[in-house]
Amino acid sequence: VDTKIHIKVRPFAQQFLNIMKDHFEVMIFTASSELYANTIINALDPKKECISYIFHRGFCFETNKGIRIKDLRIFKNRDLKDLIIVDNFVPAFSFQLENGVPILDWVGDRKDKELMYLTSYLLKAKESADMREYNKKNLNLLELAKSFAPPQSVLP
Repeated sequence: VDTKIHIKVRPFAQQFLNIMKDHFEVMIFTASSELYANTIINALDPKKECISYIFHRGFCFETNKGIRIKDLRIFKNRDLKDLIIVDNFVPAFSFQLENGVPILDWVGDRKDKELMYLTSYLLKAKESADMREYNKKNLNLLELAKSFAPPQSVLP
């Protein structure tokens, strides 16, 4: 069965990939199925010039509540200080919160500029010796996460 799918591409996605490939090793880590991931990546990078690796849901850790977490420790030959994960679902990178850069969901807005902002952020981040320190200084996600912690029980 030959099935065609129509995908909508976020504004500046192609420019983002073309810039990133010159500065970073670009890996896709998605909670989607392998087939879906490969289909999308083949559309975005048909000549395989931008994206080095694709990791799909089979590489995710799944919690008992069905949340798929992308654990960067699977990259045995990469140092965590050199990794950044970008995701629109913060729990997806909760094992390495300091490596994470949240991005807003894209809902089809053709005027969306998130990838332009992300490009600027990542190009500045690459000058840092430790991506986690750069993120901690600029995003402070650990402190933000603490502010959302449930209140302590007042019952004995």
